This record gives sequence, structure tokens and C-alpha cells, in this order.
Amino acid sequence: MFERLDEFIEEESDEMLVTGGWGDDKIQELEKEINLQFREELKEFVRKYGLLMGYGVEIRACGRNGKSQMVEDTLSLREDGLENKYIVIMNNDEIKYCMDNETGKIVNWGLDNGEAYPEADDLETFIMDQLEEARDNW
Repeated sequence: MFERLDEFIEEESDEMLVTGGWGDDKIQELEKEINLQFREELKEFVRKYGLLMGYGVEIRACGRNGKSQMVEDTLSLREDGLENKYIVIMNNDEIKYCMDNETGKIVNWGLDNGEAYPEADDLETFIMDQLEEARDNW
């Protein structure tokens, strides 16, 4: 899992920051905070990377300080009507990208209308699309 992402991180190491991952105890803590058991690919992302940044793209599952922007954003957007099945994986203020925890698909969630618009079939594809586009426009 995440083979393409691992290769990208290795090839672009000068521009990438990975804080390192977390164990299952921390994952269970994060799951408890949002009352949702993560899909295996999200657990693996938290284990392997924790927080990933590069070319202006930030996927902040859980940083070294133990705080999770992913959890904070998810809880905040639930107050605005985000369905419980979604987990915010990237929030760039205007666009909220979420993982559908039932299907693994990534959607762009519209804060203005509460609609979910398809973005990618899986987490790795989404992250790679974001990183490659950002690198190409860097």
C-alpha cells in the first residue's frame, strides 16, 4: 500500500516533509475522538507518514505533537453538516477534501451546499494527483 507515494517521496525528498507515523494506540485514540473506525488505508497512512507535506500540499493526519488536524477539521465540519461517514483529509480553506469511510473514495465536500463531488477512487491516487500537480506548477 502506498508504493507510488513512497517512490515519489524518495525521488522528491528535498521538497517533502514526513514526520513519521503513529502506532495503533494513537490511531484508536483518533478514531475514538471522531467516533468512527478508520478504513485500513487511512490507518496505514497514519502509521507510515503521520503528516506529509510537499509542494504546498499538506495531509495532516497526525503531527509529532500528537494533534490531528484531520480530526479537528472533521469535528468542525460535522457542525456544518458533514456526514459522519466522511473524514477530512485535506482542508485548504476553500475546498474540503474528505474520505468516504464506507467506500474509500475521496470527495470534495461543498460547505455551501453540503454536496459531495467525486475527486478520486482512493487515498493514494488522490494524494499522488495533488502532489504531482503541485510539483508541476511549482
